Amino acid sequence: MKLFLSLLILMSPLFAQSQAAVDWNEPTRGVSIALDKYNNVFTVDWDYNPAGDITLTKRDANGNFKWDAKFDNLDNTRHEVATWVAVDPQGNIIVTGTSRSGYSNPVNAASIVMKFNTAGTLLWRNVYENSFDGSYTKKCLIDGSGNIYVLGIGIGAAGQRTKVKKFSPTGSTLWTYLDSAGIGAPLNFKFTPDNNILIICRGITGNINGYSKISKSGNHKWSLAGVNSLTVGDAAGDAFGNTYVVSASTTVANSTALRKLNPAGGQIWLSNYPLTAFRVEVGSDNSPVACGFPNTGSGGSSFLKTDSSGAILWANPNADSTYNFLLHAQMMMDSYNNAYLAAGVLTGMAVCKVNSNGSSAWSIVTAGSNSSAFALGSDYNVYVVGGATARINQPAPCVSPGGNSTINITSTNAVLQWNFVPGADQYEVWYKKTTAINWRKRFVNSTNKKTTINNLTCNTAYIWQVRTVCDTTGVDVTSPFSSLTTFITGPCTPRISEKETTKPENNFDVYPNPANKEVYLTFEEKGEYNISIFDLSGQLMKAFTLNATDPGTPNQINISMLSPAIYILKVNDGRSTTSRKLVVIE
Repeated sequence: MKLFLSLLILMSPLFAQSQAAVDWNEPTRGVSIALDKYNNVFTVDWDYNPAGDITLTKRDANGNFKWDAKFDNLDNTRHEVATWVAVDPQGNIIVTGTSRSGYSNPVNAASIVMKFNTAGTLLWRNVYENSFDGSYTKKCLIDGSGNIYVLGIGIGAAGQRTKVKKFSPTGSTLWTYLDSAGIGAPLNFKFTPDNNILIICRGITGNINGYSKISKSGNHKWSLAGVNSLTVGDAAGDAFGNTYVVSASTTVANSTALRKLNPAGGQIWLSNYPLTAFRVEVGSDNSPVACGFPNTGSGGSSFLKTDSSGAILWANPNADSTYNFLLHAQMMMDSYNNAYLAAGVLTGMAVCKVNSNGSSAWSIVTAGSNSSAFALGSDYNVYVVGGATARINQPAPCVSPGGNSTINITSTNAVLQWNFVPGADQYEVWYKKTTAINWRKRFVNSTNKKTTINNLTCNTAYIWQVRTVCDTTGVDVTSPFSSLTTFITGPCTPRISEKETTKPENNFDVYPNPANKEVYLTFEEKGEYNISIFDLSGQLMKAFTLNATDPGTPNQINISMLSPAIYILKVNDGRSTTSRKLVVIE
């Protein structure tokens, strides 16, 4: 307890409201939100009237209305309730909902899942198990192959049970999982880093939470039922297959019980912490972050992070400054281990951010009643929906770009490439001979992710590194240098032809990665490409020729014959060969 109190005293929340700002706010309500790779915004809402419909709305990243779409329900005795929206790897939109019968006192009639294409055309609609089985949906997830997992309530041999149903991209049923441990009614479910699914539930009656873990094939891993808790709970997994579970403490008042379970569901440890958390997420560092109210019965936003042993790393009991968040809706972490919470303050949608070190980054309230859900864009902005739809702009982190180096055919020119950094103004490329003292530097425009260094010395080792220039308008803000990479120029050989020596490497994208049954290759140039896939021992696993007729159009590649492992995918256009790492998962 002394350690925790010391952390509270030392923690001085730094609220930099100017670091984020509402860029646009449009009067489109919604219960869920999703983004595609271009940061187009998809929201779903529903009409509580006889024959009421679910409406899917698309806006672009700048908030401009593009279209809305719906299935026209003609049954005046029913209305359809939207529950979730998600986007698959091809940009199609999945919408889940529930058909309800009656108006003044409606009852759940059936579960609904629909798929729309990028133009808003309904591709298929599935109402299950029949038109009136008393089921409902809660949320959906989509894997890298476009398969759809829907969480809800269904009917089993023991009556109504928490249910997960998996659909193929074409809408056919792949499997159905029904809870047999009595973990309660569904609240949420999540993919885990070890390629499984966690299910979080709450008893319909009584103060009891329940949790289960299943595989993506629908096989039961473990269940934890009958967890006494005055509040709802949550669970999240790490890369090692462990699970962190939060619920209200039954031994310490106004406290949260955080327990760690091993991959088989056995308890490793349980500790109590002085906050009322009912959400937890695990970052890429495999450490859990819990979030909730500072105290039972009070408003606000309190965050706490522990290490894998349960020791407190930091605590932030007042992440939302003076806003006093009341209606907590969703918590999420970004790839830099910053934590976000979407909530409400009765009069507006609210979002706050806590930095990876526990300090407060910003808190914002915008018009729209209260938040229902939010999404993090690839542009590093935050998109939130509730009584309205809005985008919150925030500066991208000034991070070092990762990358690699390749040598082109002249042997004295090096093509250096790195990963894109959102918000970069430009890049600095530093290089020198390993035996030299002084570095050479060049600037590269932020729209590029590579540069060519010419006239290097034959048979000589060079080292290079890149850093991001994040702000060139005022004080020069730069990221740390990337880790040093050494490349050795090849022997001096004659140029074969001017055309070959100036030909850059193939520029293509492969996604999803990791992948399951298929991947998509997108090329910047049309042409014929020879594709080879090798395992790490160098054995050729698959080879074929692909004719890319339309630059930028995804080309589907079947990899269902590959076992889960890491492979090398090589692309040759007759003039140069480019390699990418391909991770195949279960």
